[in-house]
Amino acid sequence: MTVMYAQGDLLIERVDDIEPSGTVLSPDASGATVLAEGELTGHRHAIFERVTMFRDDALARDVPGGLYIGHVKVEGGPATIHHHEHAPIALGAGTYRVRRQRELEPKDAVIVAD
Repeated sequence: MTVMYAQGDLLIERVDDIEPSGTVLSPDASGATVLAEGELTGHRHAIFERVTMFRDDALARDVPGGLYIGHVKVEGGPATIHHHEHAPIALGAGTYRVRRQRELEPKDAVIVAD
């Protein structure tokens, strides 16, 4: 079973542990690893514990274009994703793929009949 978390427009999916590859992203000046920042509000999805965030497009071939943010590797203890408007999410040790969720429009709905 896939473990997934949602926080606002982010979807965080537990994936198999891997070593960081591609581009390693550094924490900001405050020491926070910022997963995403709101364009209008400036509120951000941030982790303040020590984690490694990296972006490797080869690991996100199945994610629709423009939605892949990166991967976060949590080692040791839990790491918590904070956002001003949402409940915090505690991530256990492991590797997580982070992507934006896409809002579906009514035209995207598919009626399924059994």
